[in-house]
Amino acid sequence: MKTFVKISVVGVLMLVLRNAAVAQTPTPLSKLVQQSFEHFPKLKEAEQLIKAGELRVDVAKTALLPYVNASASYNYVAPTMKATLPLPEGSREIQFMPNHNLNVGVNAGYGLYDFGKTNLNIRQAQENILSARHTLELNRHNLAYQIAQLYYTIAFLEKSKQVQQDVIQTSENVLKQISKRVQNGDALEFDVVSQQVKLKLAQNRKVDFENQIDKQKITLSYLTGIPSSEISVADLALGLNANLPTKEALTQLFNNQNKEVQLAKDRIQNAETEVAIAAKAHLPTLMLTGSAGEKNGYMPNVNQLRFNVAAGLSVTVPLYSGKRYDIQRKAALVNLEATKYNLESVNASLQKDVEMALSDLKSNEQRLENVRIQVTQAERALALAQNRLQNGTITTVELDNAQTSIEEARLAELTYQFQWFINQLELKRLTGDEFWKN
Repeated sequence: MKTFVKISVVGVLMLVLRNAAVAQTPTPLSKLVQQSFEHFPKLKEAEQLIKAGELRVDVAKTALLPYVNASASYNYVAPTMKATLPLPEGSREIQFMPNHNLNVGVNAGYGLYDFGKTNLNIRQAQENILSARHTLELNRHNLAYQIAQLYYTIAFLEKSKQVQQDVIQTSENVLKQISKRVQNGDALEFDVVSQQVKLKLAQNRKVDFENQIDKQKITLSYLTGIPSSEISVADLALGLNANLPTKEALTQLFNNQNKEVQLAKDRIQNAETEVAIAAKAHLPTLMLTGSAGEKNGYMPNVNQLRFNVAAGLSVTVPLYSGKRYDIQRKAALVNLEATKYNLESVNASLQKDVEMALSDLKSNEQRLENVRIQVTQAERALALAQNRLQNGTITTVELDNAQTSIEEARLAELTYQFQWFINQLELKRLTGDEFWKN
């Protein structure tokens, strides 16, 4: 029995340790991104739109194929033309058209020539597929960077929580020292209460960080389908490429790779095709037609069904449509101009975003240099304050100031590092970098 209990205890401990190890293993960012591609409904919708577009291409291509259909009709006509003919055996009434008209047959047709209108419709459907694919890529791109920002935000909050935990530890140590001084008569009870308030404030800030972490994980879970309890991020490595390209190089990159630019160019191409379609809408269509079947109405017995065939050419020429074709052409040209302005707007907006990101990077680098000096000075000041506290040559106010300074300096350093990191991430997004494929 004792052996069984020992084995059970060991088994439980191993299970706990294994689960703890799993919980501590960071979830790779690339895994979260790929999981979101498979899970997020918006992407599934875009994938279905691509499939629908491919079917529309097939529909457009059917205009080049022959068609065959069956038809049947019945008409009652009265009166009909009749004539009475005198014959040697007596007069006879002849009916030239039956009262009951029947026509059953199979009709076929084939488009011989339509001045390229069908090919333009096919091209337009194919361009719509390309736009749908670029839309899917844009959605994936934005989703990937949204996940990356959430991922690194969690890592930043974890570091901030760790800094806050250091503040709590320092505050607890100071509280113990003040309590000893109170016992020795070197400090007041007011000093203890003040330090306890400061400790609770620090603990509340830690709770705030934990709450923010939980919210970020819940959002990640929504985007990826992975339970928030299973999400663990890696330590924040604040070191993307520090040797950034020039503004001109970045501009060239987003012109070639940015998904929004690609979509804007797709819209121009679609608009140009629409103009070509509108320009040919008034042109004729040449068709080869044929039919075979049975119908009545043939002399001399107009009521008898007889086999018949027909074949020929038909030309459909639009003559007048209330200026519809001209208006459609003008509308297509206006739409084309609008899409060109849209591309200019997208490029201008991206140029602005790149310049702002570069400006933020430069500003955050300067802030980092300044705050690192501040951190060094604050750490030195806190160490001196703690020594003076032990020697009884410092007031509680001075100690509080030293503690507050080091806390603010460390959090400021971490914040500027994180902002600098996010600025670089934004530059990668603007230039169309697909980090999850690297």
